Amino acid sequence: MDSSKLLPISISVAGLGILLFAIAQANKDKNGNAYLNQGTIEDSFNAKEIATVLYDAMKEANFTNTEKRKTIFATLTGVSQAQFSWVIKAFGSRYYNMLTGNTYFALWQTPVKHPLKVWFKEELSDNDYKLLKSNYPKYL
Repeated sequence: MDSSKLLPISISVAGLGILLFAIAQANKDKNGNAYLNQGTIEDSFNAKEIATVLYDAMKEANFTNTEKRKTIFATLTGVSQAQFSWVIKAFGSRYYNMLTGNTYFALWQTPVKHPLKVWFKEELSDNDYKLLKSNYPKYL
């Protein structure tokens, strides 16, 4: 091949490589971790934070049932089925006393962890749980 034709091809290939490297670097945060979907609604969704708010509302013995209900439904407003599955995963299983309805256990009791579904069944009225279940039928 003629060397006069090889030089422009080599420069083009090198330029393309540099461009692809620059694009790859632009999609990394300051720690060098790659990220996608910059600025989407999904990025602002924080399942762990929602799970913590739900837990805090339900574990409080001094919250009234009305306050718990309002907090639960307000926190889950706008949460999709897929996002709710992330909330369930973030919540995991946490200690819950089925007798007293909170996280406090007497010395004679064995602490038992329960998933979010059980917490909702215990903390909400039957009608409220059914309403929540109608929003998330795959998970409740």
